[in-house]
Amino acid sequence: MAEPGSPLAPSLCVDAIATAGRWHTGYVPLSAFPASILPAARRASAFSGIPLDHLMVTADADADADAAPGDAAGEDGVSALALAALAARGEDARDEPLFFVRSGPLRDAMVAELAGLVHRFRWEGDDMGLTHLEELGGILVLDLIEWAVPAGATALICDEPLYADARAGGARFSAVALRLRRGTGPLQVVACGEGAPPGAPDTAGHLFTGRGPCDAWLAAHQALAAGRIAPGDTLLLHTKGPRREGWLTLHATDPARLRLPAPA
Repeated sequence: MAEPGSPLAPSLCVDAIATAGRWHTGYVPLSAFPASILPAARRASAFSGIPLDHLMVTADADADADAAPGDAAGEDGVSALALAALAARGEDARDEPLFFVRSGPLRDAMVAELAGLVHRFRWEGDDMGLTHLEELGGILVLDLIEWAVPAGATALICDEPLYADARAGGARFSAVALRLRRGTGPLQVVACGEGAPPGAPDTAGHLFTGRGPCDAWLAAHQALAAGRIAPGDTLLLHTKGPRREGWLTLHATDPARLRLPAPA
């Protein structure tokens, strides 16, 4: 795991960023579960910050079949949407490694989501799943896989909250797909760390922050697509969730060359 201020290889860069998001309503109240789940529900309430009386738990794929449009099991999930958007805008990278990063467990333990993605997209390179990085999945993944990136690789970060607040009616599912390359590129990876960012965050240039593993990337994607990042700018991606905090520093060398498909 990255130590505070851990430098990453200067030859690693981000060549493309694709994002996807869906509002998910396939959650059920605690009353749908046996009383034995209550101790775990109390821990979930403390972890998520959602009052126990309003805590809902995501349903599995079978329960989703009767959910509102956009939640049905037969429709594309956010991971598939982000990966499809990335594949549609750029060269074929299916012979390179694919790293699938989830913030938590699968919603349906009977479904091997990574295997499904590999089959659907006919991925030929190595594939690896990384789970339970919690809110730091979008930050620490670059440190964890840096050694495993040959000429290039794809990192797919997925956030599907296990819990939702009944007052909101659901939660947002998000995914970010990153095309990584060796050598210099439009967005250079500089360093990452777990804990608070070094120095004052407001002096970092462009600060993008959020609670979930995809939040800072989604905000950075929006700013890059809007042309608000100039060559030479520094980007600080800061994630501060209920349990953990981390940061990632990027240097924009030529942001105009970055491939940014529209959000799916």
